[in-house]
Amino acid sequence: MAPAQLSEELYKNVSQWQTYPEYSDAERVAIEFAEKFATDHTALDDAFFDRMREHFSDDEIFEISVCVGTWLAMGRITMVMGIEVSCPIRLSLEDSAS
Repeated sequence: MAPAQLSEELYKNVSQWQTYPEYSDAERVAIEFAEKFATDHTALDDAFFDRMREHFSDDEIFEISVCVGTWLAMGRITMVMGIEVSCPIRLSLEDSAS
């Protein structure tokens, strides 16, 4: 995959990954992977990985897994240890509803 420019709109609409029209099919399945990894990892079955392999090689799937696992772990560590980042991201209800 070629490197891409990530716009503010892509970040703003990540919670609407299923319907936001600017995400590619590969981006959608990667976002779905991250969501399932964090909230329902047992749903990551063979059928799901077959869908991922339509867009990513096994090496890329491994890299995505390491990234998602690392980000999830670091987020949990900072919360457990009470060491939030110096520039926290604050989402208003208005932002998440649009």
